[in-house]
Amino acid sequence: MNEAAKKWYMAPFVWLFSLAGNKSLPTDQVEVLQRQVHITAKCRYNASIRLKRLGQGTFLTTVVLSLGLVLVPMLQLAKLRVAYPEPVLNSLQIFLAVAVLVYSIISATANYGTRARVLNDCADRIKHLGAELRTARKNGDVNLTQFSERYHGITRDSEMHTRADYALAKLQAPDLFNITGLNRFWSRTVVLVAEALPYLPSIALLAIEAVLVTDILGITARWTPFMKALVSA
Repeated sequence: MNEAAKKWYMAPFVWLFSLAGNKSLPTDQVEVLQRQVHITAKCRYNASIRLKRLGQGTFLTTVVLSLGLVLVPMLQLAKLRVAYPEPVLNSLQIFLAVAVLVYSIISATANYGTRARVLNDCADRIKHLGAELRTARKNGDVNLTQFSERYHGITRDSEMHTRADYALAKLQAPDLFNITGLNRFWSRTVVLVAEALPYLPSIALLAIEAVLVTDILGITARWTPFMKALVSA
């Protein structure tokens, strides 16, 4: 088997198991800084998008919980037939009110919107710094110390990104990182899991409310026997 045929035969295995290895790292300090600036900007953009989505998810959860809080007394006022006893309905109103209050406090304390804007502004400034550095390299007039100080000054103005943000940035930079096949699939899975975990409380609360509302309206009867048994006891 000649060399070309062997290379063609091994290509799928090289891609699947990332056998080609990572691309060579730069040794020149200016190139190292350029690479660092490029990756950090991507990380901060990813962190900004993550926090913005989390803020939107928290806001949506609060709205839906509030609608559920309003729906229960409206059903009682309309004298509609409901599956849950009245004492249970009154208790559920208290539960939903506390859930809305707690979630509103969490959202206000986390301040997702402001943090996302700060990270996005930081990424914009780092990106602008990278453009200046590329221009200086073309002109052969790079003050490495000055650019390094500006870079570290910008990155100190915002919170750090997470490992998941960095992992996603590596996947978004195929020109710098050779991540393929199973290794890419695993990295993507780690990123998705890390981004999904903060949404679990929201999903749990929305699922509980969905079951309660559908039970109350008689659409389902998942917890109806249990609720009636509590009152009867």
